[in-house]
Amino acid sequence: MEVLYREGQKADSKILAELEYIASDGAVEFLFHDLVPGVSALQFVASSLEQDVYPHSYRSAIVAELNHHVIGMALSFPATYHQITPEMRDFFPTDRLEHFQDFFSARVDGSFFLDALCVLKDYQHKGIGSRLLELTKAKAQTEGYNSLSLIVLADNIGAQRLYQRHGFESVRPIELQPHPLIPHQGGCLLMRANL
Repeated sequence: MEVLYREGQKADSKILAELEYIASDGAVEFLFHDLVPGVSALQFVASSLEQDVYPHSYRSAIVAELNHHVIGMALSFPATYHQITPEMRDFFPTDRLEHFQDFFSARVDGSFFLDALCVLKDYQHKGIGSRLLELTKAKAQTEGYNSLSLIVLADNIGAQRLYQRHGFESVRPIELQPHPLIPHQGGCLLMRANL
């Protein structure tokens, strides 16, 4: 199995959105559901990635490709962009943003931020996620950063183990109350790895 790793392209926007949706494990659906009749959360995310407005752009992704099909991705950018922006306040209902207040306030200042990492289920446990992590670390170093941060669901023990194997340590817990669209307990963890 020869996997190609490359920068994201505009044509990848739909599959990148699908992978981001999977990685969010309900968070994307919570934020976007029923905002505009007839437009799904997935369509919103794909459109956002395709519009190429930094940092939430296909250009911020590293993709894993097998036989011309994207099977995984890592979306990353400077942590300073991980916040509730005025544009988000204008777009999302206040109660949805309040639910994510601690999530969007949690960051490691001066770090590069791994916003989403996802490998399709059939290709997991083959080293693809690890390779995407290493490439994201290299990207962060190339851009002048000496640490990489991320947020992981507290009950996603498998992902935490992967991150710990790659040098990530817990920085602090993040409050995120359970919701029918976000079926998880214990909130999240902010993690960091020195590069």
